[in-house]
Amino acid sequence: MDGVQGRPRAAEFGGRVGFYGGPERRRSSSERWWHGALDEIDLGLCVVGDGLSVCYANYAARAQLKSAGSLQMQQGRLLLEEAADQQRLEQAVSDAQFRGLRRLICLGRGDNWTAISVVPVTDNQGLAMLVLGKRRLCGALPIQAFAREYHLTSAELQVLIALCEGLPPREIAEQHGVAISTVRTQIASVRAKTNTESIRELVSMVAQLPPLMGVLRVSDGV
Repeated sequence: MDGVQGRPRAAEFGGRVGFYGGPERRRSSSERWWHGALDEIDLGLCVVGDGLSVCYANYAARAQLKSAGSLQMQQGRLLLEEAADQQRLEQAVSDAQFRGLRRLICLGRGDNWTAISVVPVTDNQGLAMLVLGKRRLCGALPIQAFAREYHLTSAELQVLIALCEGLPPREIAEQHGVAISTVRTQIASVRAKTNTESIRELVSMVAQLPPLMGVLRVSDGV
């Protein structure tokens, strides 16, 4: 710990509390490995200090915070559109930092709705980690890898994606411009290949896929 009681050493998260240790900053060899590891996780992860100052954000978090939404990062600090939401998140972070409490909070509304898990950083009072909610049930890469694993056709993959988005067979047929009997045949084929007994079991199987990040990414101006 440094000279301020209850605060982590600067080296532990690549800088002092409140400093955004983003990709543009030169990293020491000791921190490169875990930065690289966290960037491979397709879930937004942020380590924050007082006042929602960002100490570290992985690639998925940086991309999500840059996109239009209720939660943004400005000048190294997390900000929400609604003052009430800002206050709720700050309170949840404070509870994690100094009381060791874990919270799941839902912020925003409509298309800007987001859920965030707030957890304490073990042995580092003064920091908390935010796990940003997914924008969709499953990312594109995991579901494509799943389709290859089970030898699904391109049409079957599109039907599976639609099922995971909550569309019923009739809407999928209308969307794809085919007969509903064709969609039902494709669903039956997917279930046979994946050895699942129902659409619910199939969607549940997809929901449990681990995240997978692409090799090619936008350079870290994200």
